[in-house]
Amino acid sequence: MSHHDHFSPDYSSARANFRAACAEAGVEIVSWPHALRGPRGENLATDTAWIGPADASRVLVTCSATHGVEGHYGSACQVGFLRDGHWRTLPRGTAVLLIHATNPYGFAWTRRVNEDNIDINRNFIDFGRPLPENGLYLDVADVLAPPEWNADVEARTREAVARYIARVGAAGFGKAVVAGQRTHPNGLFFGGTSPCWSNRTIGEIVPHYLEQASHVCVIDFHTGLGPFGYSEMICRHPPGSVPLALARRWFGDAVTSPAAGESASPVIEGNLRMAFVRLLPEATVVAAAIEVGTLPGEEVNMALIADNWLHIHGDPKSEQGRAIKQRVRDAFYCDRDDWRDACYPRAVEIQHQALAGLAAA
Repeated sequence: MSHHDHFSPDYSSARANFRAACAEAGVEIVSWPHALRGPRGENLATDTAWIGPADASRVLVTCSATHGVEGHYGSACQVGFLRDGHWRTLPRGTAVLLIHATNPYGFAWTRRVNEDNIDINRNFIDFGRPLPENGLYLDVADVLAPPEWNADVEARTREAVARYIARVGAAGFGKAVVAGQRTHPNGLFFGGTSPCWSNRTIGEIVPHYLEQASHVCVIDFHTGLGPFGYSEMICRHPPGSVPLALARRWFGDAVTSPAAGESASPVIEGNLRMAFVRLLPEATVVAAAIEVGTLPGEEVNMALIADNWLHIHGDPKSEQGRAIKQRVRDAFYCDRDDWRDACYPRAVEIQHQALAGLAAA
């Protein structure tokens, strides 16, 4: 089977392929149902599968579709891990936990965010403390949420965003927008003001599987940032920390630290993968994202702005709505052989590096 066959055209196919791959490998699935349905009335769920000894102290965890539509890539990596037989040679004392579609609603509806317009990768904060503030978002909030969407509006929006970036720089745009905000529920990169469904579900999955783990590596599969097909390893542990040192030892020069200014990604609070650090206080947790580049950043931003307009004002079933959905899909999944040839083998390599690192820890 070619690795291209591991990629699915939509959520329903991805879920069916994941469940079939688990069945072929004799791996049990636990489903965590979502209350809402997909665009064709299909059931939605996060599915989990455990491979290896039940009492394994060293566990590799992979997560897909944290940003919904990015699940085309992440799901393929998990399906391929099963169908290509990588699970057959786990080091002694290690196990793998596959968490498929942490944001099933976003995956099914071709959105990066969830049913509440929440970017769930900004939602895993301590809600018992004051919410993080981002006053910089106010500078561009209206630009990013126009009341209409057509070619003229898009051209003006491109110009306004370009002027803002020219004034504050790419890093300034990242801090104002990509870092997340809590004040505009209908805006971009909204982190939410309470735990969302995916947050609560991860809070159930982690103790269900990982209470015995002493060493955990979490890999969260992402797309949409960086050069076409390149896989950046983004690690958000503090500079000088043991987990960051381990990540650099395991994965080498591919590891970048946003906190050290090494990544195009800004410092972000509330990442899903970093929640494992809080949920497993007795374990050593090494958490990283594989971020695969797709289209130029300007095109990704325009796709997100168009999709946000569609969510607030438009009709996803209209001709314009379908065009915007295709645009969002293209921004986060390059349905091309050369893109898959670049990112899929690298994901396999990274997973094997993680398993070797865990075995040696």
